[in-house]
Amino acid sequence: MEPENLLPSRRRAVLQALAALALPAGLTVRAAQWPERSITFVQPYAPGTATDASSRYIAQQISERWKVPTVMEHKVGANSIIGTEYVARAAPDGYTFLITSTGFFTNEAMVSKLPYHPLDSFVPVAKVGGVQLLLCVPANSRLRSAKELVDFARANPGRLTYASGGNGSSQHLSGAQLGTLSNTQLMHVPYKAQVPAAVATASGEVDFSFIAIATAKPLLAADKIRVLAVSGSSRSASFPEMPTVAEAGVPGFEWVANTFFLAPANTPRDIVRKLSGVLGEVAGSDGYREFTKGIGMDADFMGEAEWSRTIAAERQRYLQVVRASGAKAE
Repeated sequence: MEPENLLPSRRRAVLQALAALALPAGLTVRAAQWPERSITFVQPYAPGTATDASSRYIAQQISERWKVPTVMEHKVGANSIIGTEYVARAAPDGYTFLITSTGFFTNEAMVSKLPYHPLDSFVPVAKVGGVQLLLCVPANSRLRSAKELVDFARANPGRLTYASGGNGSSQHLSGAQLGTLSNTQLMHVPYKAQVPAAVATASGEVDFSFIAIATAKPLLAADKIRVLAVSGSSRSASFPEMPTVAEAGVPGFEWVANTFFLAPANTPRDIVRKLSGVLGEVAGSDGYREFTKGIGMDADFMGEAEWSRTIAAERQRYLQVVRASGAKAE
């Protein structure tokens, strides 16, 4: 008899296998000919992000390789919940997919009840990249390294302030994680968006913040801020000389906004594997690596099999960070 507490990934695999048996015969047959018409990729975020730029690059490559149209739709609202629910309720026929990022995980801890289940309502397809944040201070700050920042925070509880683009944002949660893992008391100062938060850092209104690479570039070019470290578990291709926060003395620290593809639950496995395969081809190309480096993204790819094994642990890691921060949706 199977134990009740099956691992989430195994439980999902069992549910999907049972659901596949119930699929109409016609849908199974059509999977062999897929795709026969345009494919819609839904993003639950506004245009202009690194996720958006990389997704459009990928969609164009898919269209050229498979000779079918691809459509990019932005269904924005409720901190990405509207677009995510739309895909969760879409037909599992291989013509609607979700392209999402960190909010997919953090919403679960910030919202009392979601209209979908982050694991059971979707099938993992692939991860195509990740955006690290830069730990930045004003250019004239006396703090010259991440270690100095942490040492000062330990010696002066509650003295250091950090800016974010709002409660529950990546900037907020990465700062909260830094405080938790370094056992320091850091004061969060929320702004209405990440750009005002970055400007506040440059002007010295706050002592530091985690800033997206694309947002930081003009401030770096103007010598308004300095970078102390990057937020990933490994160094960024865009800033290879910069240590990670973990290297700088905060073991276990990691914050990366991954971009990944999901299909509605019960999408035929052959379709999922086929899409994952072409995503791997694109993500492994020199063109994609150069493109993502230019927008501050690391071309870190995981195919369907590996991402399916990883996504449950990824979810738990983000949930722990959000719960430790006490962040709630506004």
